[in-house]
Amino acid sequence: MANKKYNAANYTVEIEVTGSPADVFDHVIDLQKWWPEEFEGENIKLNTEFVFRTGDTHYSKNKVIEFVPNKKVVWVTTESVRRADGYDWTGTKFIFELIPRGDNTLLKFTYDGIVLEDESDRLVQICDMTIKDRLFNFITGRKEDKNY
Repeated sequence: MANKKYNAANYTVEIEVTGSPADVFDHVIDLQKWWPEEFEGENIKLNTEFVFRTGDTHYSKNKVIEFVPNKKVVWVTTESVRRADGYDWTGTKFIFELIPRGDNTLLKFTYDGIVLEDESDRLVQICDMTIKDRLFNFITGRKEDKNY
């Protein structure tokens, strides 16, 4: 929307979990089991497209642009809208990188795109909740637990 002001946003959050990069990677690409929105599409692999939706309030279409098994997966949002205010984050990249650390794996998630001028704190909260809570708990088999 013309009256909306956007800022560039690059936020990284990390978690370290017990397990091999292969095990962690398998969990990361199983989006329909841990991502906080409804998932529509194929299993995640290079050039696949998928949709995240929250009822009729939030929609994003995404395409996997990088897929290196057990190391990295990146998708870019190709269409998006938050209907309440017209917020559009098309072009934003979601980057997952896996780094072995002995018997553990460090998972680095980076949101690289745009955010509404007044929502930088909200972006941090959502990324932290999604990675440090939902994904961490999915990988480790824990129940709801605030790790941040």
